[in-house]
Amino acid sequence: MPTVPVSARISPYVRARLEEQAAERGTTLAAVVASALAASVDNDAPVGPRTDGPLVAAVRLVLEEADPEDLRAGVHRELCLLLARTVERKEPGYLAAIAPLQRALASAAPERRDRAMTRLLDGLVA
Repeated sequence: MPTVPVSARISPYVRARLEEQAAERGTTLAAVVASALAASVDNDAPVGPRTDGPLVAAVRLVLEEADPEDLRAGVHRELCLLLARTVERKEPGYLAAIAPLQRALASAAPERRDRAMTRLLDGLVA
């Protein structure tokens, strides 16, 4: 069967683990990576939805009084939740998302400025 090369950037730790697996199996690094990729694509097991954690819940509490009919408030709410999920899940760019999240929260609910939330977000940057 013909194959197609794939390129990806991985951390040195992951590469070391893959090299260990290749050595244990007595095969090449490329073969181990190819089998891992093929197994993840072939796995049809339902993963279920990703659940929100405490940061997203705290953002929801801050924004709970926003008027659901106000389009601007709805956009701010969704922006805040998207940024909070990015930070909470430590997705790529999560450190850069902290400051926009703080600004969006302050803009969306200036009267409900939560000191604990501010301290939490400030602590993530430090």
